[in-house]
Amino acid sequence: MKIVIIGQNEGLSIAKMLQSLRMYNYERIWVLDRCTDDSEKQLRKSGEYFVKTPEWLRGRQTAYARNLGATIAGDDVLFLDGDRYVSEGSLYGIGRRRTDIELLTVEDDARNNVENYDRFYGGVYNGFFSCGLFMRKLAIDRVVKFQGELFNLATQAEWGIEDTYLGDVCYHLGLTADLYRGCRLHGCFDKKSLDRTETLIRRFRMRDKLNVKW
Repeated sequence: MKIVIIGQNEGLSIAKMLQSLRMYNYERIWVLDRCTDDSEKQLRKSGEYFVKTPEWLRGRQTAYARNLGATIAGDDVLFLDGDRYVSEGSLYGIGRRRTDIELLTVEDDARNNVENYDRFYGGVYNGFFSCGLFMRKLAIDRVVKFQGELFNLATQAEWGIEDTYLGDVCYHLGLTADLYRGCRLHGCFDKKSLDRTETLIRRFRMRDKLNVKW
């Protein structure tokens, strides 16, 4: 497994991220998305491997950054955000299940209280959030073969839910998913409300083309 960490001007969290990953021998790939702070300086000083997204990009580009990291990794990948480090538990249990995909829990994450994760998979709340997402190489390859890239850049450019749509695609392809409860990430995610109506309508139209069954 390799860890892909993306971030834009999250230099204040780099030290905590490095500390939380210090005990693991997983290869790390940092993707800096047009950073203007001292993120690059810190990573150079720490001897971390990193790449940078091109300057000509505009707007929100988490999908581009993660696609770049996954391509370089060429392996099973755990996606993290630069500001969401491991706060408790261990990463060593990731990948021991037979599922194609595992999702880490985040502090104050509404998914932590879901006893049966399967009821989220393929639904409106499909549980796919790209930070804390582990995917096996075979699963990544199937998605890329299906749509040409892992995270759909068109969805991000138009309405910015590339992670939830990735969940739709994985469900359509019959990939299996589960929650990994062996550790938590710092941060919070409490999805109590749906996306905006126009966002959902666009996403549902794409779901219909996938023949996703509710």
